[in-house]
Amino acid sequence: MSKLTLTEVGTDFDQTVRLDDRHDLTLGDEDVLVAIEAAPINNADVLFAAGWFGVYPQVPSALGAEGVGRVLRAGPRADQALVGRRVLVLPTFQHGTWADETVVPAGHVVPVTDRADALQLAMLPVNPATAHALLHDYVSLEPGDWIGLNLANSAVGQYVIALAKRAGVKTLAVVRREEAAKRVRELGADLVVIDGENLGDRIAEALDGAQLRLLLEGTGDPLQVAELVRAVEPGGSVVTFAAATGQAPALPLPDLIYRGISLRAFFILNWLRDTPHEELERIYGELADLAEQGVIRATVEATYRLPEYREALAHAQRAERSGKILFTPGRAAA
Repeated sequence: MSKLTLTEVGTDFDQTVRLDDRHDLTLGDEDVLVAIEAAPINNADVLFAAGWFGVYPQVPSALGAEGVGRVLRAGPRADQALVGRRVLVLPTFQHGTWADETVVPAGHVVPVTDRADALQLAMLPVNPATAHALLHDYVSLEPGDWIGLNLANSAVGQYVIALAKRAGVKTLAVVRREEAAKRVRELGADLVVIDGENLGDRIAEALDGAQLRLLLEGTGDPLQVAELVRAVEPGGSVVTFAAATGQAPALPLPDLIYRGISLRAFFILNWLRDTPHEELERIYGELADLAEQGVIRATVEATYRLPEYREALAHAQRAERSGKILFTPGRAAA
């Protein structure tokens, strides 16, 4: 059985990542053994390996935060009904999914439908769950309400647009390039504005008197945020879910004090820690059903086998790729 292991923290993955042909698959009493069907390469995985994420790797460290597979065996105190079931492996950055098989505590897996595409299911634990939480956990949104989001062509942004459209919530999407604008229009964004000069004025003109109840911010760019927050209603909320620029998010002082705009943050590991397992099963079950129906879907650009990890990691870091990169230990690569 093979797995990918981080041997040293750093960004030179040719030197810091290795393929181990044998690894420990001993089950604890509450563990399950999962045969991995598919596991994506996320930006968070790259940041984790480089030591730039919210949790720091303890090398040697198993790699791969999320994925989908089938339970082969269960420890004596784990739920035996999981054996034979397809499950999502929830992200902990402790139990690597870039592997043929992996041992995971039963509390860190969620059973899902057999009918949906494994590639789409493999990508559910992080980005679609983030989109779901952003739309449900901060503001009570009703059909016809407006939300705004930058980084709208990111994976999280695309899922937000799809889920908001399904709920009747209108989206104002901000992107940096016309090619990205075309993509988010196709996904169903109600208004699309390209970043640049007079951004706040152009957003106000596009909204034509409407205001945003919620702004989802993923860049950390203080100049852009200052323009976007002008469109948020008094007492509204800004939630940061990423920081593409590496800068800490900030709001102009008048918006914080005089207009009562709140600034909050989302981190997937905190959400998983604080959400009861029964609720996680419900949410992920709904997301899996939506993936089966094609309501939510991420473009897959390529899949790789584990021995092709160097090519896969390099591909995943290309700036202009058009879809996700996944490992497929348990199915044919493409």
